[in-house]
Amino acid sequence: ATRSRPHGDRLPAALYAFNTVGACAGVLICQFLLLPWLGHYVTYGLMLGINLLLGAYLFVVGGAPTRHEPTAAFARRPARAGHGLLLACATLSGLLAGALEGDMFKRISFSIGNFPGATLPFISFWAILGIFVASALVHRYPNLRLTQVKLAFIAATAYYFIAARLLYPAIQALDASSEDPSILPFAPVAMFPTSLLQFLGFIGAIVFVPYCLISLLLPWVCNHVQAERRHLGLAYGLNTIAFCVGLIGFTLVAPRVNIFYSLKLFGILMVCGVGLLLFLSERRKLEVWPSVLASAAFITGCLLVPSEFDASYLDPNSEAARAPVEALKSDGATTSFVAWSAGEAILYFGNTPMSGTNILAQSYMRLMAHFPLLVQDNPTKALLICFGVGNTASAIAMHDTIRQIDVVDLNYNVFTTASVLSATNFGVAADPRVRLIHDDGRSFLRLTTETYDLITSEPPPPMMAGVYRLYSSDYYDDVLAHLTPGGVMTQWLPSYQMPKDAVELAVATFVRAFPESMLIVGYGQELILVGSRQPIDLRRLHRRFFDSRRVLGDMKRIRVDEPRDLLVRIMSTGAALQRAYGAGSLIRDRHNQLDQLLLAPGEYALIEYAPQQVLDFVTHQLPESEPELRPVLTHLGRLRYRVHMFPFFQLACGPEIALCDADWTRITYLQRLGGLRQAEGDAAGALTLLNEALALAPEQPQLLLIGAEMLNAAARPAEAADFLRAFHRLEPDEPLPEWLPGR
Repeated sequence: ATRSRPHGDRLPAALYAFNTVGACAGVLICQFLLLPWLGHYVTYGLMLGINLLLGAYLFVVGGAPTRHEPTAAFARRPARAGHGLLLACATLSGLLAGALEGDMFKRISFSIGNFPGATLPFISFWAILGIFVASALVHRYPNLRLTQVKLAFIAATAYYFIAARLLYPAIQALDASSEDPSILPFAPVAMFPTSLLQFLGFIGAIVFVPYCLISLLLPWVCNHVQAERRHLGLAYGLNTIAFCVGLIGFTLVAPRVNIFYSLKLFGILMVCGVGLLLFLSERRKLEVWPSVLASAAFITGCLLVPSEFDASYLDPNSEAARAPVEALKSDGATTSFVAWSAGEAILYFGNTPMSGTNILAQSYMRLMAHFPLLVQDNPTKALLICFGVGNTASAIAMHDTIRQIDVVDLNYNVFTTASVLSATNFGVAADPRVRLIHDDGRSFLRLTTETYDLITSEPPPPMMAGVYRLYSSDYYDDVLAHLTPGGVMTQWLPSYQMPKDAVELAVATFVRAFPESMLIVGYGQELILVGSRQPIDLRRLHRRFFDSRRVLGDMKRIRVDEPRDLLVRIMSTGAALQRAYGAGSLIRDRHNQLDQLLLAPGEYALIEYAPQQVLDFVTHQLPESEPELRPVLTHLGRLRYRVHMFPFFQLACGPEIALCDADWTRITYLQRLGGLRQAEGDAAGALTLLNEALALAPEQPQLLLIGAEMLNAAARPAEAADFLRAFHRLEPDEPLPEWLPGR
């Protein structure tokens, strides 16, 4: 570019514009074509080879820059800007552009919460496209004045603050789950974005305009530098260095304090930067004092900006926006905190609830430890990848045979937060058997020589960027290499958070990796994959269930009182999983398959449940358990009482299974909607919905018990007693509440 003759079609702005066209295309081609098709390693090698060939070509055909006199059209433009002013503008442009890109990535990722893997590529695409459009405009209007660029910066600042203000309203308006009540039974989570095209447009609406407007400054500088026949390298180099400083500052340094501090500080930087630009003039010699004043204002902002938790940056509908918060911490990549509601804690990473202490969350987290440890005779060592609030770790520690518990987490702050949650994790972080290891789970497995009887994995939501590597076949190969011969792995599978294709990929990858596998229900659609080299011995579980009073007491807290309560949670066996998923595609490290999958209406993961098949599987190993299992597994109402919200969305059963023909999708919808009404204080509305659900299937002990409690609270004891009598006919061994009249 430095050898190009600076006539009309060879201005630096034009060259810069066309350079960004390739960058825009490269971002999308790599993300959506090369990485999925060729994988990371091949794509990296291909890009390296292309760059080496291009560099070699330019080295051979290139030479020293030639000097050209400007053409008449170009020379007529006034070159009033001094060299110092141009370099200052180039530096300021790079600093604000880099900081804006870093801030946009942090802000959008934080606001969406469960951010998809396409977030950064889409931000980069729109930023580069903004540079292209800005450069093309400067090329099209070569007489652009600095005053006009200043106005563009003011407009960019205004747009930025307005977009930040409207971010959550826009997300709520686009959230499919808020508009379609039919989603409620399947995916009681936010459904945004629902397509890559929607997400691309959403990010473009936020990023493109401000980035395009602030990108006018650098091509303006480049044209003026070229007009004065000075080398472009210095201006472009200062711009690039400043860009890197801004990007690092607002992706690593400022977020190290916490995300709230970083988002506020960028606003101050933007105002200071625009203020400095307003002081600069083409007609005056560059003075030092405006830069000193702007720098002093920004440094003052760094010192005075509050770093406390700020609920105004959260989704106003989230629990954390209304609840008391403590343990605010940040490692630069993630800001974490604990929100309290009704005495229960939720651990947040940014805007995403990662783990909780409520009884339902504890159900699946503790079962991820108890089930695999009870099917082994003498487990002594366990590895937990991702600590969360410590539920699973504390469940492992309940087993007296365990001598070593290695807990690996990439976010060290969860370890320092553990003491805040000691009421539910029982101070497990201080247990002498526990080693807290600050590392990536994959890296730890690659380096350690330890073998374990249990490896359990409860990573962040699988659809978050990069988490697919903890569901890949490469990961499971590492797990198998560190399992003892009879060792067991458990893997969290939140099917309600994943589109159908993602669940199929995850299950296929797991069952192809482990010779023996099983799927059990924690609660609802919080599922657990269980894998081992050897057959999973249910006889051993039945025999060892009552061995430890501590383990038994811990399981009773989650309503697992006897072996039956564990066995009825089996949703699918290895043979059934192999038939359904064994031939499917696999998740691999080198392909980012999950990055292109988004949860959308109609894309629900409905895993088949065949109760008779499960009964046959269990009683083949434990024929003596049939009398206690058959009444539960052949009656879906009783099963849902034993396992909260058991997912009956894809049933394979006949008339031998009671309530097999009930509309469980509708029942689940009514039950969840009724729970929301009750939480809002509308007891009458909740009871109406509950009665409607019972009309679809009267023999539901869970709903009968809930209805009895609601009627008793509403001072309607006779009706409450009727509900309880119906409940007792279905569950005669269950204790009745103290308030029952005539008890």
